Amino acid sequence: MSNAQQFFMFIGIMTCIVAALSLFMYVLIVLHTLTVKSTVGKDKMTDETLIKLYNDKKKHLDNKSIIIITSITMGIFIGGGVGGFIYYFFIKKLFTDSYEIYKNAMIQRNLPL
Repeated sequence: MSNAQQFFMFIGIMTCIVAALSLFMYVLIVLHTLTVKSTVGKDKMTDETLIKLYNDKKKHLDNKSIIIITSITMGIFIGGGVGGFIYYFFIKKLFTDSYEIYKNAMIQRNLPL
């Protein structure tokens, strides 16, 4: 096998690994979102806990550096630059979905935002 074929095979294998891990991350995000929805929806969460989680998610969304640092770290260990770029959008989606769920629960319970 020539060097060019080995290089393209390496790129293909790394792309498959990044795609598989991205799919795994997406499944985890969906499961996390469903878990948060069921926990908040069944009133298993106290008002104090809900306020704390809402404020934490709001702080993470307002401070973009946390999302960027997390995605760079994941990109370094899992998938390189392309992986970090993909993980940025997954992590941002995770924080945004959780924030929206907590925000809607705060509005339903008439708690201050």
